[in-house]
Amino acid sequence: MEQDVSLEKDSESRMMFTRTLFVIGLLFVTIWLSWTCKDDVNGDDTALIVFPDSNISYSKQVQPLFDRACAFSGCHDVETFDQRGYSLDSYENATHRVGIIVRGSPDASLLIGTIEGKSPPKMPPPPRPGLNDNQLKGMRKWVAEGARGDN
Repeated sequence: MEQDVSLEKDSESRMMFTRTLFVIGLLFVTIWLSWTCKDDVNGDDTALIVFPDSNISYSKQVQPLFDRACAFSGCHDVETFDQRGYSLDSYENATHRVGIIVRGSPDASLLIGTIEGKSPPKMPPPPRPGLNDNQLKGMRKWVAEGARGDN
């Protein structure tokens, strides 16, 4: 009988040890995933996007800038397409509505007017950081070059 109690306690100890290891492992994996996952689309790294003087690439400069400064939940993402008639989550959606981007004519493009602060409302709105001079010139140049989908 004493041996049965001893075996029962030993079994409980092993089970408790196994549960403890499982919880520690789960905690470790959760912390590791939280630490290694980075939300790129937060606006904080918008300044890292640098435009060349010409031959602007939609996929290398324009869309990454849209993703970080414009095309996120509640602003100009795919969920707002029905409400606004456009979104900035893809080339097709960004160029869908007449007047937002007028190929070859930055001064006629609503997008350029709003990011430059010439047409209200100024975008992106506070507290998000505005675009820097390089990005404003790059967006203007991209539209002037015909707002091509990819280079």
